[in-house]
Amino acid sequence: MTGEFPDYFLKLEVIHPKLLAQIFLEKRQPKEFRGWFLKNEIRPVDLYCYLYAKYGPPNGIMNLLRGDTSDNLIHWEWTLANDDGMVMIQGHNFRTDVQFLGDFNHPHVSKQSFITQIKNDLKNYGKDMRAIREQLEKWIEFVNPFHNIQSTIDIQIAKLAELNLSPVEDRVPTPTSMEELKTYQKRFAEASQKYIFGTGLAFGLRCMLPVLAETFINLLIFILVKNELKIDPAKYKDFVSDTINNRLRLLYTNCVGFVGAVDDSDPACRGFYQLMNDRNDLLHGNFNLDKLKIGDVYFNGKVPVFYEYGDMWQDTIGVTIETVKLQHIEKNYDTVKAFISYLLSLLSPEKKELVEAVMMTRDLGYYEKYKRLGILFAIATVDSFGYFEDEFNNAG
Repeated sequence: MTGEFPDYFLKLEVIHPKLLAQIFLEKRQPKEFRGWFLKNEIRPVDLYCYLYAKYGPPNGIMNLLRGDTSDNLIHWEWTLANDDGMVMIQGHNFRTDVQFLGDFNHPHVSKQSFITQIKNDLKNYGKDMRAIREQLEKWIEFVNPFHNIQSTIDIQIAKLAELNLSPVEDRVPTPTSMEELKTYQKRFAEASQKYIFGTGLAFGLRCMLPVLAETFINLLIFILVKNELKIDPAKYKDFVSDTINNRLRLLYTNCVGFVGAVDDSDPACRGFYQLMNDRNDLLHGNFNLDKLKIGDVYFNGKVPVFYEYGDMWQDTIGVTIETVKLQHIEKNYDTVKAFISYLLSLLSPEKKELVEAVMMTRDLGYYEKYKRLGILFAIATVDSFGYFEDEFNNAG
């Protein structure tokens, strides 16, 4: 296919934007349409720099219509032409679209030939491509750990609520008749399965809730730390790896935007510290008998004499419910929210607005050259399909 026209796609010519606009306004563009999708057969940044080096700035109609933000369906577009018609090359969020208007229904016009010819031509523009790439700002896109943890917690809280656990109402008491005994095992097994799942969620939440609060402290440091620490890796590492108490104490000194220092005696802080202590006992498997105690039992030799009787429910499901503090989960979440609100209240209005915007964003960006944090894209990422490759013959 490529042997007869090995440079077919390399002889395309750029159309001046004014002429292109006139073509579309006067509806003189060819009617026959086809298209391909490219993922990473050619890296998007390589293709962008190549097209820029060879044809100059993007000239497509969609490029002229885009908003001056990163929140667009189509981020860039070149429109090129030859005797067969027009070729539009567009950069989307998840792919590159190569679209054709005109008579391109030829055997040598294939997706593979396009990829091969462009790849072979990259070396001819290497110097110019490097120059263009050096002008681009390289941002590191990363997942916001605070948003990630909070989203997980919210999902688990919702799942826990869906179970509608009510130990008093769900309790399966010891049977008091033969009729109750017939269904006892089944009823107990069903309740047990429900509560095993629920207490598992509660266990995870008790571990994650203090982590969410600590992650928020680290988020504040990441966003607001002063430049003298930001540019000194050793000082920055010492700060972020210090104890939680010290990190909180130093927020006012080491970060910008704080109008007041953290007060350890504030109820919001005391509640957070208690959550951390409880989480540490749970997570590290600490043998704190005051917190793990179930009850007392006496022995006369090897003869147990119970202080008081429980039942099957109390000694199995009941113990698990008490261990994970199932009934306190929502209150624990409120404690974390109160702590976060307290820290936000210590910020200037401008910095508070910035931090709240970052809190709500899952995907963040970091411009390493200038140590800048940014929100690169809208919260909701959109994709759109006007066609699919298999609608066209010879899609390659």
